[in-house]
Amino acid sequence: MRSKPVRLTVTGMAFNRHDEDEAMHMTTFGTLSGDSKEWKLRYTERRSDSDEKHDITMTMGEGMVKVVRKGAFASDLVFRKGHRYEGSYHTPFGDLSMGIYPTQVDYNVNKDGDGEVNLRYQLDIQGRYTSVHRLDIAFETNKKDGRA
Repeated sequence: MRSKPVRLTVTGMAFNRHDEDEAMHMTTFGTLSGDSKEWKLRYTERRSDSDEKHDITMTMGEGMVKVVRKGAFASDLVFRKGHRYEGSYHTPFGDLSMGIYPTQVDYNVNKDGDGEVNLRYQLDIQGRYTSVHRLDIAFETNKKDGRA
């Protein structure tokens, strides 16, 4: 499939041990490309409380999801259920080591290009437990008059 425009609804929740839980909800537009072996979902995440923006590329295939986040706060993550991943979190203030342990890694894309990604994972920064996260992304192609 060549690149198709999609509308995304991104919902995230961070469950913190001692702090208040943090929720995030965003609707944005992006593109989907690929085939049944590998899909690429690209979109830009904009913070409503600042001028910050991040370009996100999510690659889904072979039972894993790779997320590349570019911008002031950048990271490369690999989500494979039951496999710990260690990487870096790049910030304007310096780099931090970051680890994730995914407990759910699900995605599906239908023939029209509609689909979803569901991730659940534990996050640690600098080797210390930080929080448990839930990230759900639903996306759909633009349909006019009932046609894809």
